[in-house]
Amino acid sequence: MSERFARNSLFSTLAGLATALGSFLSMVVVARLLGPTGTGIIAYAIWLATLAVTLADFGIYQTLTRYLPDLTARGDEASASNLAAYLLRPCLALAVLGALAFAWLGYAADGPAPGTTARIWWSIGLLFTLQLVSSFGLGFLRGMQRFDTAAKLTLASLLLQLAAVAAGALLDGVEGALLGYCAGSILPLFIVLRIAAQPARIDRDLLRRTMRFAVFSWAGALTMALIWSRLEIFFLQRYQGSEAVALFTVGFTFANLASQGPLLLTGGLLPYFSESYGNRSSERMQSAYATATRVMAFLLFPACLGLAAILPALLPLVYGPDFSAAVPVASVLVAGAAIGATGSVGSQMIYAHERSDFIFACGLVGAALSVAAGFLVVPAYGMMGAALARTFVHTVMVGWGSWFIMRRLGCPMPLVSLAKLLAAATLCAGTARLCVDLVSNPAFSLPLAVGSAAIVYGASVRMLGALPAQDVARLQALTGRLAGRARRPMGGLLGLLAPRGA
Repeated sequence: MSERFARNSLFSTLAGLATALGSFLSMVVVARLLGPTGTGIIAYAIWLATLAVTLADFGIYQTLTRYLPDLTARGDEASASNLAAYLLRPCLALAVLGALAFAWLGYAADGPAPGTTARIWWSIGLLFTLQLVSSFGLGFLRGMQRFDTAAKLTLASLLLQLAAVAAGALLDGVEGALLGYCAGSILPLFIVLRIAAQPARIDRDLLRRTMRFAVFSWAGALTMALIWSRLEIFFLQRYQGSEAVALFTVGFTFANLASQGPLLLTGGLLPYFSESYGNRSSERMQSAYATATRVMAFLLFPACLGLAAILPALLPLVYGPDFSAAVPVASVLVAGAAIGATGSVGSQMIYAHERSDFIFACGLVGAALSVAAGFLVVPAYGMMGAALARTFVHTVMVGWGSWFIMRRLGCPMPLVSLAKLLAAATLCAGTARLCVDLVSNPAFSLPLAVGSAAIVYGASVRMLGALPAQDVARLQALTGRLAGRARRPMGGLLGLLAPRGA
């Protein structure tokens, strides 16, 4: 893989981790300051804003990250800039329409004398508007392969959001915390202002291709949103109230944090696959797909299973004893995230082949399963039913997507390596749980669990030959490019993972 891909992957990882960390730490701040009920209201509001962004996006973000690298790979940067400017117009129009819709909901809730409910609706509308426009700016940067700038903006936004959420929660409770979340989407707006100054001319053939891709991407994203974006929160709010939403969200934040390992690869994969597709380099795509899938699983499986194993000690320590009831649900969500996030590499491969229609068809089935589970499982089994149903639906979707990639796109999947990595991660998780159960003090049990699990995992990967020697060599080369002077020690550490005799 190229040095640019390695560099993009690094910065994409930093941005992804900053996003996940920002979400996690912001929720910890809210939980500590506002308690379970206030946390549930915030979680539900954020879910509504995120779902509204998906509804109003119309596939624009995916279109930017799919076609801008394709055009720049052909040396046509002018068309890439013009395409971005062209897509910005409908994005801004949708942002205004959405803001007006939320304003009307606030007015309908409290009438001409706005109260707390109206102000919360207006805060959700502001959050929606800022997130939609700022995601366009970040999509442009990633499509133009400026992952370093995107990572810096994301990190700065994280710091701004944390400070604003804490200050807002202290000064004005739920409403102030929501305004703090809004602050986290301000910085990327400056990128959007620069794009707005570009001409918005676009070739007719390119317009036809991008519009078809955008429509199917948008339709697929809507259905996928019902599967991946915490639809369970809607049903929990309906049937069990804000406290159940808070407990479920606590588990989901841990799952989101643990599953950021795939961002090491997936953030830079769609531009990389799209560039390869534009150059008609199918062998390079297949090699990158197999390697990315294995390395992603190598990072993801122990992170999710290991974190799930230590949650009985970690979760009350982070969120406080009021959230101890979330431990069983959080363990299922975190472990299940290993299944759902495994399909992230495959989805980028499908998008790169311009098969967003499959994403849409696949999403319809998953959405139907999710809605059915919401009406049938959640009322009867509550949070645990929601967590188990979510894991089941994700398993079905990842399995179907993997079949499509192997049979329809002709890309073999490294199933044997994935099975070995899963076995190694299971041993890792068992070791971590044993440490937590045997040592009651979290100050001692958590470091012991993490260290012991890491040793067991590394030894298991080596003994099972779970990571092929060529992948270890590629990781050594990648760390050599990215770490500079740290190349030798890091390369030596990775060399221990190579199968014996390799």
